[in-house]
Amino acid sequence: MSLKNSKNQNSKKKTAKINLIIIVAVALIAIVIAFAFANNGEVATKDYEINSPARVGAVTLTVGDIKTMSDFYQKTIGFNVLKDEGERVSLTADGKNPLLILEEKKDTLDKPFGTTGLYHFALLLPDERTLGQFLIHLSDSLYLQGAADHQYSKALYLADPEGNGIEIYADIPSNEWIRDGKGGYVGGTYQLNVAELYNLAKDDEWTGLPEGTKMGHMHLQVADIEKSETFYTEVLGFDIVAKSDSHLFVSLDGYHHHIGMNTWLGKGIPSPPDNAKGLKHFNVLLTQPEWTTVKENLTKENISFNENGNEIEVNDPAGIKLHLINKYE
Repeated sequence: MSLKNSKNQNSKKKTAKINLIIIVAVALIAIVIAFAFANNGEVATKDYEINSPARVGAVTLTVGDIKTMSDFYQKTIGFNVLKDEGERVSLTADGKNPLLILEEKKDTLDKPFGTTGLYHFALLLPDERTLGQFLIHLSDSLYLQGAADHQYSKALYLADPEGNGIEIYADIPSNEWIRDGKGGYVGGTYQLNVAELYNLAKDDEWTGLPEGTKMGHMHLQVADIEKSETFYTEVLGFDIVAKSDSHLFVSLDGYHHHIGMNTWLGKGIPSPPDNAKGLKHFNVLLTQPEWTTVKENLTKENISFNENGNEIEVNDPAGIKLHLINKYE
């Protein structure tokens, strides 16, 4: 057998392996989120511009084993260490700004099933070629759980060693997003074209997260969709992109979603214990006028918050902590 034929066979085997993972996993994902963009509420109508600023900043996780978690996020996800303080490690893609912060607590317990908190955080890559590099890289690991084409983005799904959900995705060009006739976007969960992504990146070497990586969105498990809607839209100023009885997607700047929420584990579920592993808080990045308005809204609605310089710390109705940052002019 020639070297060329051998290489082609290996490529076909690799693609078949990835396909098998995705065919099984996408079916499981589809059961849960097939109707994620079935709108039945008022939705945003603004078009998204590709140069719009990031709206989700650093995510902070409480972890039980910082060495294992730090190694995973460096070797498997491709972060670099920005700052290592022993029990607190800041991770970066561009060498300047933290995207993920790990904080170790010795008395942690696993997050109980059926509690509010993180569904997944989502790392937005610059393009589909980079996503293809990740697909090939993750196919040799045990962490890849699934993948999907959402019609506005293409995504890979996995979880870290302590069970925190992760999405790694690339947006389809925003001028190709399809409006649903109600002001939102047509979306769903469909099988990813693995061969297409593979062919984009088959000759590339995976080198970790590129500098242009952003924290694209958060997806949260909440207790009450209506209360969450009131908080995120009327108080924080987000626009509804999609809504049903069990999910809510909101955004700024006309994006497909910056924050997703669901009650797929049940309505009225409790918050986890304070010492549970998982999401500690995440940053929301606002303009100065937005930040001022949010502060006024919190005061008017008698919602307790702490202010420290350009940062407001507040809990949403599900008990999930947000840091609202006055980031942009």
